[in-house]
Amino acid sequence: MKQRMVFALRVLGCVLCGAGMVFFLLPLLRHGFALGSVFGECVCLLGLLLLLFFGRLSKKGGWKQAAVRLVAAFYCLGLAWAGYLTCLMFSATLNPPPEGTNVIVLGAQVYGPESMGISLTNRVERAYAYLEGNPEALCIVTGGQGGDEPCPEALTQKNVLESMGIDGSRIFMEDQSHNTRENLKFAMEIAQEQEMGEEVAIVTQGFHMYRATQLAKSAGFTPYSLVAETDPMLFPEYYGRELLSLTKWQVEHLLLD
Repeated sequence: MKQRMVFALRVLGCVLCGAGMVFFLLPLLRHGFALGSVFGECVCLLGLLLLLFFGRLSKKGGWKQAAVRLVAAFYCLGLAWAGYLTCLMFSATLNPPPEGTNVIVLGAQVYGPESMGISLTNRVERAYAYLEGNPEALCIVTGGQGGDEPCPEALTQKNVLESMGIDGSRIFMEDQSHNTRENLKFAMEIAQEQEMGEEVAIVTQGFHMYRATQLAKSAGFTPYSLVAETDPMLFPEYYGRELLSLTKWQVEHLLLD
């Protein structure tokens, strides 16, 4: 009975690892297979190998037994850590802003003065929907010009929001930053200059919201969450990359503090 249970659990684990490998291949459909997907594929492949060879190597004894057990232990700890980070990502999306809260749109890839990547398009559309329904709210668009971009990300956002009907006097540009931390640090300088207050609604995708709101707090804001849509085909890439980024951020936070 015990052997049947172990076998059933092993089969289930193999199925889950296989499904995970398919999941992290989905970004190929959008030509978005990069670090996050590679990381996810490696994690799933390692899990599959452990399920297939753990018992055989454990029976050999000696250093092989010790090594495979050590790898399995760290693998389980890694899965628990990923689960914890996933809970943090999800919980950060459950904090909607009060009506009339000012908005900060985090930058992402642009291709021209009015042309954006899908992530930033979804953020701008989310910001527009909120600003349209809250005409008293102001907006800070963020993002400087990357090496592969023809103009600052903030400029493209402002142009698109104005073309959608948002009054340009409500939009302030932060166009010097090159990462999320700088987005929010420089946005705070604008908020202070314009006496906009500390309460803001951060516009970004759900997987990115936890880190974004934590950085907003570090910059001096009281942040709320305005969650933009995520392309489901690209989500595996973003999710894997965010697990790595959050781990790096948590380690840096621990060491610096």
